Amino acid sequence: MTSAISTVGLTYDGSDLQSSDLSLYLKVVRGLWETPSVRGDDTVVPALAGRAEGSRVNDLLKIELRGWVRADPDLDSDHEDAVDSVQASLLLLRTLFASDRERADLVATLRDGTTRTVSARPLNMITTEIVEGWWYNLSVELEGYDDWADEGS
Repeated sequence: MTSAISTVGLTYDGSDLQSSDLSLYLKVVRGLWETPSVRGDDTVVPALAGRAEGSRVNDLLKIELRGWVRADPDLDSDHEDAVDSVQASLLLLRTLFASDRERADLVATLRDGTTRTVSARPLNMITTEIVEGWWYNLSVELEGYDDWADEGS
């Protein structure tokens, strides 16, 4: 279940990226409101002013998710179980965002209940250990194909 602190709910390949206990929390920091790059070129016509505009199609959308993985708060009193919960979450994310996997749907749920969906492929995941074994910050870079599809609530 998505965390109540989130302004934009987020799932990837059906997996919630914002747990209600905040042991996992990722948000879109780049790509939700940007436009994709396009394929297609204009043609410079000799002896004429300007260019002949060519057809263009949406191509790639760079997306970055950023957030954290931390120990399950229910396990704070048991160090070994807390560290195990963090490692299990990191292994799950490593599989979910493997750079050699097929693309999957990244779904953002906006505050008004509408959703935006884009087919995206993970490019990399970078983690930084903040509190040994208990807390990691991370970022995930994805490449969206085409553009977000908007759907009603």
